[in-house]
Amino acid sequence: MAKIILLLLAVFVSAALANRRTCFCEIRASTDRSDPMFLDVDDPRYSHWLPFSCGTAKARCPDDCRNSAASALGGAVHPLDHSAGTRACNMIRRQVTPADPVHLYAHYKTSSCGHEGYQYLGELCCWELNLGPQYPTYYLHNPSCSADTHPLSG
Repeated sequence: MAKIILLLLAVFVSAALANRRTCFCEIRASTDRSDPMFLDVDDPRYSHWLPFSCGTAKARCPDDCRNSAASALGGAVHPLDHSAGTRACNMIRRQVTPADPVHLYAHYKTSSCGHEGYQYLGELCCWELNLGPQYPTYYLHNPSCSADTHPLSG
């Protein structure tokens, strides 16, 4: 009896290990996967002791990747809220004007399923605040890339 229980346990454990899928996720400033990565975010992982189909992984991966991207940026995306925009501006560390904004995309690829794509996260504009050599340079999020006036220019 003990051998049968161990055998069943081994079958369930091996089935659970075999039924894993990963949604590889990263943020890029382009729709092109060959462009440099802006931020690598947590990869959602799926597993279950029953068969976990590619169809289920494909259906969940896009939204789970967008949620991982929002979590990594510390706020909401599409559009970028204040928290996510501020974090992105501090990562990009340069002034980004409304005339030439950065567009952020969450790229995803489902393991062993041949499924990849991207979702738009939002438009990013940043002001650079340089108060002088004795102070650090700050970067402020320009929400919706709406204001053409720099906050220090009045």
